[in-house]
Amino acid sequence: MANRDVYLRIEPVMGYSPLAPAEDCCSRDYGKDCLRGPGHEIGRVKPEEIFASTLDALVYRQYHDAAYTQPVTDPLVPADANEPPWDRRVPGTVLWADVGDRLAVHVVNADPADCHSLHLHGLHYGADSDGAWPLGVQGKDGTRSDDIHPGGSWTYHFTAGRDTVGVWAFHDHHQQVQRWINRGLFGALIVRDPAAPPADHEIPLFVHQLAGDVAQDGFESPVLDGGARYSHPFGTAAQSYPYHCKIHGVTMSGTVVVSGGAPAAVNVVIGDNFFEPASVAVAPGGTVTWFNSGHHEHIVFAGGGGASSFCLNGRSYVGNTPTIEAEPGQRLRWYLLNLDVGDTWHNFHPHAARWKLPSPPGGATDVHPLSPVEGFTVDTVVPEPVRLPDFAAAEPATAGARQVPVRGDFLFHCHLEEHMMLGLAGLVRARQRIWVTADSLDRLPFELPYDDGDCCADVGGTLDCGPGASPQWHETMPGMGTMAGMGDMPGMGDAPGVDEVIATAAVQGAWELLACDSVTLAVHFALLHTGKILIFSGSGNYPPRHDSHTYGSVLWDYRSGRFTPVPISYDTFCCGQATLPDGDLIAAGGTKNYDNPWEGLPDAAVFDVRAEQWVNVAAMADGRWYPTLVSLADGTAIAFSGTNAAGTGLNEVPEVFDPGTRTWHATRALRVPGYPLYPHLFLLRDGRLFFTGASLGNTGIGGELLDLGTGTHTPVPGLTAAGSRDQAASVLLPPVQDQKVLVTGGLGAGGVVANADIADLAAANPAYTPTAPMNHGRTRLNAVILPDRTVFVSGGGSEGEARPVLESEIYDPQSGTWTVTATATVPRLYHSVALLLPDGRVATAGSNPDRGDDELRIEIYHPPYLFRGRRPFIEEAPGTASYGGQFTLRTPNARDIRWVQLIRPMATTHSTDSQQRLLDLPFTVTALDELTVTVPDEPNLAPPGWWMLSIVDTRRRPSDAEWVQLSGAGSPR
Repeated sequence: MANRDVYLRIEPVMGYSPLAPAEDCCSRDYGKDCLRGPGHEIGRVKPEEIFASTLDALVYRQYHDAAYTQPVTDPLVPADANEPPWDRRVPGTVLWADVGDRLAVHVVNADPADCHSLHLHGLHYGADSDGAWPLGVQGKDGTRSDDIHPGGSWTYHFTAGRDTVGVWAFHDHHQQVQRWINRGLFGALIVRDPAAPPADHEIPLFVHQLAGDVAQDGFESPVLDGGARYSHPFGTAAQSYPYHCKIHGVTMSGTVVVSGGAPAAVNVVIGDNFFEPASVAVAPGGTVTWFNSGHHEHIVFAGGGGASSFCLNGRSYVGNTPTIEAEPGQRLRWYLLNLDVGDTWHNFHPHAARWKLPSPPGGATDVHPLSPVEGFTVDTVVPEPVRLPDFAAAEPATAGARQVPVRGDFLFHCHLEEHMMLGLAGLVRARQRIWVTADSLDRLPFELPYDDGDCCADVGGTLDCGPGASPQWHETMPGMGTMAGMGDMPGMGDAPGVDEVIATAAVQGAWELLACDSVTLAVHFALLHTGKILIFSGSGNYPPRHDSHTYGSVLWDYRSGRFTPVPISYDTFCCGQATLPDGDLIAAGGTKNYDNPWEGLPDAAVFDVRAEQWVNVAAMADGRWYPTLVSLADGTAIAFSGTNAAGTGLNEVPEVFDPGTRTWHATRALRVPGYPLYPHLFLLRDGRLFFTGASLGNTGIGGELLDLGTGTHTPVPGLTAAGSRDQAASVLLPPVQDQKVLVTGGLGAGGVVANADIADLAAANPAYTPTAPMNHGRTRLNAVILPDRTVFVSGGGSEGEARPVLESEIYDPQSGTWTVTATATVPRLYHSVALLLPDGRVATAGSNPDRGDDELRIEIYHPPYLFRGRRPFIEEAPGTASYGGQFTLRTPNARDIRWVQLIRPMATTHSTDSQQRLLDLPFTVTALDELTVTVPDEPNLAPPGWWMLSIVDTRRRPSDAEWVQLSGAGSPR
């Protein structure tokens, strides 16, 4: 028997969504639906759903000390791979006790707005510890057990007897019990059975709803051009509705307050990046009308919040809900509680598991009903990930046997299908390494489910089960009808079936609009080897920011969804950038003065990846506005062109940055008279540079080769529409060993062009030859090399800054053809960017068709290969590689690999990226799970630095990338 003190504090968890419980709503670790239900076919939920489900939750949080300074941060379920950090968990606490324990539970109410209590089921206690209003007791100081006021406290006393073994709910029982449970004020106390066999994993599992006090109205206008109006009728509840422009972000925001006595109709004027008045009051049931008096487009958006969500441990949908990782044969002890205290019952069904019934003897079941606040405890055993036939089983001593990782994902869920598809499902993930041989794999009638580390399993859209309408699960969820934009979501109303959507995505890919914005205009976009993305704009084409020294620069952690300001001391707007061998990024030049004339800055700064901060370095000899930087084989970077500091012309003398000394020096022989702004340049195999003929603005130079040593210029003729390549796209086609460059699109006096031309620079007399044109003429487009060795093109306009092209397309160099792919939501015009992510997706951001008109929405493109079945994966690879060296790569897909490759991370701006390239790596298969890979001894092909290593199978499905730092002396040709 032990006397124990337990310290609980009632605390808020602000801005909590069961679909995205992390502090940052754009975390890629959440926002998933691995069951790919209607509207979630790409495996992601919609931003509208995240916003609509967001509420300010309340939890009981446990502390180690009476002063409430040391929170208990241990996970509630250590085996749950998806459990959020301790300060973002709902429920906040699970307590444990042994038979005979006497507990003094001290509860402090840190909710500043409401009174609460604590009511525990199952244990022994008196009326002083019941917490059920109004039946509690009053202390001599006026406090009450059933009515803990803000800032107040009460101590409850409980005893755990032998008759209390089990799992018991506790919750607020002050008033409006369901309201507070649905806000998160619940937990469990588990009295362990001393006679029970030991469990490998203990899993408290709560089935419940989360909901705000009121499901707040969300709304979204269409895109409002100048002169357009949008009206929205509000409900009768007195509450506040914050809103903002979805295009320009929360810096352009306003508030509508529904209040008695206010006018029934209110008007708000939209100016260029402001609402006037910013705050208005309207009568219950009244209407607010917004009128766009400015020149920019706007979207009036309020996410709403507080809609009901079915949850397991505070989270909805597989991929967010608990994923219990365990080994086959391990014992799982489930402590199940139903805290859904409305009129809805649930049950619990774990796949591939069962347990004995107390009666009749020998009986078994795999489903158990759960009435409100009912709890029960059950043990199950983790199944094998896959049961192999006898012929496939191998032993370590078997000739050629190798051990490979496999996993089996087994659902547990409420078996009311509607509830399951609305989020009441999780996974038991059985993980194991098994011995196999090449012969056994060949004889198996199925592919092994390899453990690739991804949360959601890949799906294949190449075998369509036929068209079929999607069931309307979302429409039946309480509060879901008020979600902004839900009427247009896939799965809402008439919609194609899930198979049909995935089959389409297997051909066209799919777009995903993120719930967060880029914070600053994405003029410059650079992927770092930490997986984070540096977004910077300087003054971002807006003179007031330049004059006030307000420079945009943020670091986007793609995985966590966090945006961190990383200040820079000078105006990097329209600088050049390149990645250095250690992974740092050099930015050179920028904007000294706007207009009449434009003047370039000589300043330069290095972004230190490890310190995550900008560091000023030596300035160049002259200013450069719109320069191009190119990474070279010796680790230096060279700057070309750019308007000089006086604004009198373009720089003709390239300058080289030495990362060792962090200084600049001019090239000895090479001069580039007449070179345009942002010339598209690539480093070639022989050490020369190739100017593609594309740039910002047009030039009469056409394509040419540049010899850095002698300064010789060698024309490369044949570029069609050479005078119409203003902000075309140039790509060094994969693999870089082929030495072929694609130029596509652009703008000239006659308008935009769709022309595409390829220069074979390995030929004896290089020249451009036409290839198939794009399906859409466009300028200010973005082109990205995909790991399946195609080229993805998106964005741009068919009339410069007008008529944005939303359809993307993909060029396949092997067939020489273009395929129209999925249609984006967000227009991308001037100052827009796109880059390849390590997971094989493409991030797009930016667009600035008019000064101050900053597009902040981020959209992700999911290429078709993500919907063509299970992709290969890299199990093990080194973090470094040397020129001319070899390394071992482990993958259970070794016998099905077509390509091994390195892809240089992009650093892009203004439709140009000089370092984007894909290097083919020769390899041999040395075992069924092993490749020996050779690195070419040619740093001109692959300058030193960090690269993304990926493998591609025979069906051109790429793996996620691993980071490798390439270094060594090398042998330039």
